Amino acid sequence: MITGASSGIGKACVNLLVDVGFIVYAGSRTPEKIDIVHQNLYPIALDLTSHEQIKSSIDAIHKEQGSLDIVINNAGYGLISSVEDANEEEMKSQFDINVFSIFRVCKAAIPYMKNQENSIIINIGSYFGKVALPLFSFYSASKFAVEGLTDALRYELKDLNIRVHSVVPGFTKTNFTNADLVENSYTFNRHSSYKKILDTTPQLMENINNGSDPKVVAKTILETINNHNSNTRVYVEDKNHKISLLGDELTEDEKMIYRFYLLEMADMDIDKDELKIAMDAKEILLKDFANPPKIEYLAKLCATNKTKLNKVFQNVYKITIGNYIKKLRLEKANLLLQEQSLTIGEVAKEVGYLHQGNFSKLFFEKYHVHPKDLLRQKC
Repeated sequence: MITGASSGIGKACVNLLVDVGFIVYAGSRTPEKIDIVHQNLYPIALDLTSHEQIKSSIDAIHKEQGSLDIVINNAGYGLISSVEDANEEEMKSQFDINVFSIFRVCKAAIPYMKNQENSIIINIGSYFGKVALPLFSFYSASKFAVEGLTDALRYELKDLNIRVHSVVPGFTKTNFTNADLVENSYTFNRHSSYKKILDTTPQLMENINNGSDPKVVAKTILETINNHNSNTRVYVEDKNHKISLLGDELTEDEKMIYRFYLLEMADMDIDKDELKIAMDAKEILLKDFANPPKIEYLAKLCATNKTKLNKVFQNVYKITIGNYIKKLRLEKANLLLQEQSLTIGEVAKEVGYLHQGNFSKLFFEKYHVHPKDLLRQKC
């Protein structure tokens, strides 16, 4: 069963899954819009705010087919509004569809799915569930919630032979920017206090409209179904490969790249090449921060000059290179003092401070405790 099946990712999933032999129940508020004709397809009217209708639909599926093997929770929409302007109905509706509908569907489906040979629940997430943007606070919060409930369900259902995944698309050409976005009238008023942020929205909408084909997401979903060892979160790259996400979690650098991509650095004096320079410099420094290369050599490695490197590093990371190195060393020193039986001199040398006195002074400035006192507390 797929929810939100009349357009976008849901419709692409329906097309692909029936073609490869799945019997698909395509749920939608408007099933008449599902214009696919296939012997394996059963469009159903589904109001995701109604627990009774969801339960009766799932009961009927099980009665007709004898099992319910896969549920794809795809339905959702986005509210664009400042927190200040949103009304109660808008806030509740955002979570009712994007979050509580998933609970309702799972609550009705799990009794039939548990203890089968291989059942699967796939929740369609979003990069907004990892990286929040202004005016998308309610949508982002709902997608963060989807990630949380996916994790919880995964642990709950593991021993009941139900796999649980979230598939996280990048920018995808769907109906999202037209029918699936709700705009708060006060936020979008020309006298709005948020006009400056609103000015970046057209670029964001253009990026979404020029995103990947929904078929790419549908293919990833099929691969997730067929691969018993799929990651809990399966990321789908956008067609231009502007976002590279490896593993289950976004690093701080990946979040920065994504914000950069979404907002095109609208309010920052930095371009994409400079962002790469800063990230390359940080990566080099992290390899051996106790013995960092001199700034001139670091600049050479990053194919730029010392002055520019200093400037772009501070623009991106909000800290100078020198202070960044100092911060890393002090963090390492703190861990060593707490975890190992080393003298202050040994710790200072280990993290790259040649002068014990300077180290002690800097340590006190950061942690408001002298290294010797920290060692006494440990004893």
